[in-house]
Amino acid sequence: MNSNRLAVKFGGASGQGINTAGRMLTQSINRTGLYTFSTREYPSLIKGGIASYQVDVSNKEIFSSKRKYQILCTMSEASFHKYLPNLSENGVIIHDGEEMELTPEEEIHIQKNNLHIVYLHSEKIALENGGTEIMGNAVLLGFIWKLLKQDPQILVEEVLEMLSGKDIDTEAETKCLLAGYNHPLYREELSHGIQLPTSAGTHRSLLITGNEAIALGALAAGMRAFYGYPMTPATSIFKFLGDTAHQSKIVIKQAENEITAALMSMGSMYMGTRALTATSGGGFDLMIETISCCGMSETPLVVVLAQRIGSGTGVPTWTGSGDLYTAVKGGHGDFPRCVISVSDATSCFSLIQKAFNIADKFQLPVILLSEKQIAESIYSVEKLPKVEKIDRNVVSPSKRYEITDSGISPRWIPTKGLQPYIHTSDEHTEDGHSTEEEVEVKAMSDKRLRKVTSLKNEIPEPTLYGNPNSDIVFVGYGSTKNALLDTIQLNENISYLHFDYIYPLKADKVQHLLNDGKRVILLENNQDGQFGKLLAEETGIKLKEQYLKYDGRAFSIDDILDYLNR
Repeated sequence: MNSNRLAVKFGGASGQGINTAGRMLTQSINRTGLYTFSTREYPSLIKGGIASYQVDVSNKEIFSSKRKYQILCTMSEASFHKYLPNLSENGVIIHDGEEMELTPEEEIHIQKNNLHIVYLHSEKIALENGGTEIMGNAVLLGFIWKLLKQDPQILVEEVLEMLSGKDIDTEAETKCLLAGYNHPLYREELSHGIQLPTSAGTHRSLLITGNEAIALGALAAGMRAFYGYPMTPATSIFKFLGDTAHQSKIVIKQAENEITAALMSMGSMYMGTRALTATSGGGFDLMIETISCCGMSETPLVVVLAQRIGSGTGVPTWTGSGDLYTAVKGGHGDFPRCVISVSDATSCFSLIQKAFNIADKFQLPVILLSEKQIAESIYSVEKLPKVEKIDRNVVSPSKRYEITDSGISPRWIPTKGLQPYIHTSDEHTEDGHSTEEEVEVKAMSDKRLRKVTSLKNEIPEPTLYGNPNSDIVFVGYGSTKNALLDTIQLNENISYLHFDYIYPLKADKVQHLLNDGKRVILLENNQDGQFGKLLAEETGIKLKEQYLKYDGRAFSIDDILDYLNR
């Protein structure tokens, strides 16, 4: 086992309190000064199925989950059988329930890897200590905390802080935590294969999901209205902004569908109020007509597209990045746009601010691509990036659609006594009146397209992580960055070229890598290698080697290392 890293996995059915237990463990470990990365997997069911919550721990900042874990806590027989194979050597299984029958293969696996099983009837223990059945999770947490050899007071204080203000018997909760911690089934040999990394101090990191970071970044960018319709995995942006609206004083509106949400956002942006909408694949399809309208009318618009796997309904609670081409190409007619891809919590916070500035300055729609893996995972962050300066690029009234070299026309807010202007989805003249004259149609279309060149000149180059002299370079975007950054810590002979800006595309660095004779590998969470196709289409650069993953799961360190060792 890597002594700088440890993982704990909870497994069970939806509705058994797995998320709460995982979050409590994450926040308690955060108190010790260690870094965590937590992610959950769950079926599209309110109750039942098999769900999990994994907490990875390190004394360095980490961004992804490992395939193996040292502690497995299962609350259902189905989760026991599903997650047992990836328990690492000398690991411990805590099963909530009676002793159960194992398959011959499981018996061999347990013996071969020196695994330890503890059957802990947590609900019974909770009731014996004055708690309720759901407090059985506190018993399990206490036992795990003992395996980690941590001060029980840290766990108790953190759990009680999380439960503050809720109608819960905190005295009973404390008794249940300590009952698990002091349970007689614990024995010293259980902890032999379990070692928390050595903490560098007692600092507490900021624990934040990608969606929470997007919401905070939007507020920092001056967003004053959010319009949406719930769709996993974008919904928690909506929820976070709704829960904090009494502090932020923004307008929150649940529309009857995604079409209305997009139109409301366009209307607010036209009137000078920064607004946001967020959705996933099917909802984004419904917004495309509005996006096209914004392209023609040169109205700023910012849309968060949080991706999941599959076409149709697909697999709605699992991750993927198959909507890249929809974001880049979706919409009728030719019009400029910008597509930006987030990768972790800090990029979520900073890039949503850049998205608003680009939308306002260049007067076009900006699509911020995210993924379920980024949206719902909990990152451990030292601090959020510096807040971007708000740039509205608003000027005095003139010809609203004046033809300019940059493609950017004067724009002002049609309020506060300033002259109104015509806002239309028809092709128009410089003063906004509809036209069908061929010379004017071509001139206006050319003007709008020049924004792409102007924008391309302003966006940064992709970032190279790792050893610049490495022989192997991965190329990608989005959540692939997370597994690569963690892998680079283990293998100095690889590097990673990461793209935040998908369109317009700056790709000179890719050509330089190929010219240097390096092994360049495209890494994507979709079946078609969509970014690779876009790269070839925009630049003529074709990456022959591709590692594509499209099973709903994010890349892990193990995936990358296994691929390189083939």
